[in-house]
Amino acid sequence: MPLRLSNALSGFIIIFCFYIGDAKSNILHNELTEISNTADEIARKYHRHGWFSGTLLLAQNGKVFHTSSFGLENLKTKNPNTIVTKFNLGSIVKNFTKVLVLQQIDSGKLKLNDTLDKFDLGFPEEVSSKITIEHLLNHRSGFEDIFIAEYRENQLAFDTLGKKLALLKNSSLLFEPGSDHRYSNYGYIVLGSILEKVSKSSYEQLLNRNIFERIHLNNTTLKVENFAKGQSTRYSYLYDSSIKEVGVTEHPDPAGGIESTVEGVQKFYRELFYGNKLLSQTSAINIKAFAMGGDHWGAYGGGAGVSAAVEVDLVNNIEIVVLANTDNLVAELISGRILSYINKGSYETIKLLEINFAYNYYKEEGKDKFYDSFKDEYKKAGYSKFIGRVINELGMQLLEVKSWDEAFDIMNYLSSIFPKAPQVYDSLAFAHYKKGDLKKAKITFQKAQELKPGFQSDYISSNYEN
Repeated sequence: MPLRLSNALSGFIIIFCFYIGDAKSNILHNELTEISNTADEIARKYHRHGWFSGTLLLAQNGKVFHTSSFGLENLKTKNPNTIVTKFNLGSIVKNFTKVLVLQQIDSGKLKLNDTLDKFDLGFPEEVSSKITIEHLLNHRSGFEDIFIAEYRENQLAFDTLGKKLALLKNSSLLFEPGSDHRYSNYGYIVLGSILEKVSKSSYEQLLNRNIFERIHLNNTTLKVENFAKGQSTRYSYLYDSSIKEVGVTEHPDPAGGIESTVEGVQKFYRELFYGNKLLSQTSAINIKAFAMGGDHWGAYGGGAGVSAAVEVDLVNNIEIVVLANTDNLVAELISGRILSYINKGSYETIKLLEINFAYNYYKEEGKDKFYDSFKDEYKKAGYSKFIGRVINELGMQLLEVKSWDEAFDIMNYLSSIFPKAPQVYDSLAFAHYKKGDLKKAKITFQKAQELKPGFQSDYISSNYEN
């Protein structure tokens, strides 16, 4: 059984608060103290739920005025998280990739309107002639995301950019490039491949040379260094408020990765928005790409055992960095509440994670009442996340621990509230598949294809045919 975070990681809280004056500050010392205390209070509440294990940092005018750490970087060694603990940044790496692309544009090697056909990456001409660098940077290319069934089945098998690039080379676009917006990790894998082509260097070499070394991020790497001092281990926060070690589930790439500390991340964003070592501050392209003329820039990353968040408050000249070795967007929830307190003097009530609320209600009230009342109770409790996704995630976690009766109660509830959604029957088919009943999985998946002819499973690339 996984250890409970509230027991395993409690008691390890490290806090440093110090205040540095600046004539240009918009916030006075006493306000900084209040912000610091409130930030610590928010993080501590998530830690008490058993959800947050990590470190946060706040800086104004480039000067750090608060850091605090909660929980353990490794349950086995009992080493606590600290200011020098390294965490995975997840999708925040896309900002690093964007910087590398903009550097190539600054040097004249790339243009925003360059199309894919210029780089001979193997895409069909009808696709490559339409998609531009700008489309890729802004998730407007029409590419779907990389998390198709073939990738989900064995993510660690895709250990090179080439292997990941091949996944969707011949897939149809979701929409005409530039006509819509759809978040796509795959689009940034394409950008990484372009960078390697034009620079004749690997993506990792580009990161090291053009960012890490240039601004002296000495404790930052693309890949996990398992035996390095301060390297955190990743833990997934589960439906019953326990955690389990998940380790590394994907190879890092231009769409997700980098191991760094809160200090390293703050240094990167400080230089990006206020310096000239990474990008020219006078370039209209750079200003637009990072909304430098606006009030706020946010960057967030998540995945199994990963949660990372950055808020750059350009009005108050404050950076908030929260990094965690637990997941379910806990860093983003903490950073958002801290930013809300800075700007509004208040923050949204801290609640249980949606799947934890759902599981608690199911266990306390029983199956029948759950079926009859949960939808209303979920709304009454103030949750807004799409309930179908919440129930599906809960069911999938129960499948992983082979709690079959509970898992099928949850999955069947999902089909009762969304009887015409093919994705529901795909999930239910996957539940039968996980239990070892391929025959029932096939029959159930047929319902998905009856509802939507040609529907492809999100979980099994063969559509349960073998």
